[in-house]
Amino acid sequence: MLESSIRFIHSADLHIDSLFKTKGYLPGELLERLRQSTFEAFDRLIHACIENKVDFLLIAGDLYNEEIRSIKAQVHLRRGFERLQEMDIHVYISYGNHDYIEGKTLPIKMPDNVHIFQSQNVAHHSFEKNGEVLAHIYGFSYETREVRDRKVPFFTKEEGADYHIGMLHGSLDTNTDHDVYAPFSLQELRRQELDYWALGHIHKRSVLSTDPPALYPGNIQGRSRKESGEKGCYLVEHISGEWNYHFVPLQSITYVSTTVDDLENTPSEELERVLERAKGEVAGGSPVMLTITLVGYAGSIEDIQEWVEVVNENEDFGSDDWVWIEEIKIEGRATWDEEELMGGSHFTGELLRTISELNEEEIEEWLSPLFNHRKASKYIHPIKGEETSDVIEQTKTLLLERMINHERRRTI
Repeated sequence: MLESSIRFIHSADLHIDSLFKTKGYLPGELLERLRQSTFEAFDRLIHACIENKVDFLLIAGDLYNEEIRSIKAQVHLRRGFERLQEMDIHVYISYGNHDYIEGKTLPIKMPDNVHIFQSQNVAHHSFEKNGEVLAHIYGFSYETREVRDRKVPFFTKEEGADYHIGMLHGSLDTNTDHDVYAPFSLQELRRQELDYWALGHIHKRSVLSTDPPALYPGNIQGRSRKESGEKGCYLVEHISGEWNYHFVPLQSITYVSTTVDDLENTPSEELERVLERAKGEVAGGSPVMLTITLVGYAGSIEDIQEWVEVVNENEDFGSDDWVWIEEIKIEGRATWDEEELMGGSHFTGELLRTISELNEEEIEEWLSPLFNHRKASKYIHPIKGEETSDVIEQTKTLLLERMINHERRRTI
């Protein structure tokens, strides 16, 4: 049993300087707040380290959002690490699939308290306290965008330390929601007999195991409604023979989703009240990007869009409690039988059958000229997974509504 004590913060997936390319339609002041949010969350991470007087900070991959690490992002991180150096707090960094070593970069020298895993081969750094080695911290960095090999078997304990901590930017080999890099199983983690596993890559925080602790802290700042709720890091401590950890929120802006039910008989002029009420229910003293699902509303989509603009236009981004309605989703508005339409011999049926046969690879191929366009690529990024499915469903709904309403007007 470990008799000594240790305290550290475990973070991952900072994605500093995310450009929010798909949000170029937003007001300039709001877009700038979004772009600053990852920097602000990082500043809160540094403050949390100092406030909690930790021994060291772990960052398990994806410090930067792109293979091209901006000078602004690197200098901001350096300044934060210099603040930690003043407090004798060390930093241990591994690079992931977004900020891999061979990416294009102008390297900025980091202070001496920063220890970086420089190779795809698993190695370890030693942490000393009061003149003695207290912990060995093991890890590796991605040299290229993808690491498909199983890396856990190479996390081999080296004698001479009380604690053995692994840093691993990867995912369970059974994961179906994300690209599986550096795959592992819980059995593999336990087999290596390390004391703690500091995981990264998955943006949703979770505790995979308590013995030994194997945690994903998630990213420190959400960047879309898919990354909703509080975002941050884990404060971890081993004392009196037990591991304790609790989540520390760091996000500057919170993505929130809410649902408004029973709108079947709601007239258009009531939408302002509905939207304002939804905003009031999620307001909590910090900035919010809000997605509202309207259940049963059967009015015009154009009316909804206009009311959203009216409700949003008076937000003050200089305050700390603004709520911006980013997206409206509508459920239960269909007035057609999609299965029946799909079986028809008309154009609508053929359109639906074609859409149902689409796969992500085809869509990616069709849109790649746009995403790779020299000018357009600065403002948009490729869509994948759940985002692709959402776009297909929204497009299908809009097309059907326009076509059916057009047909109705012709028969009146």
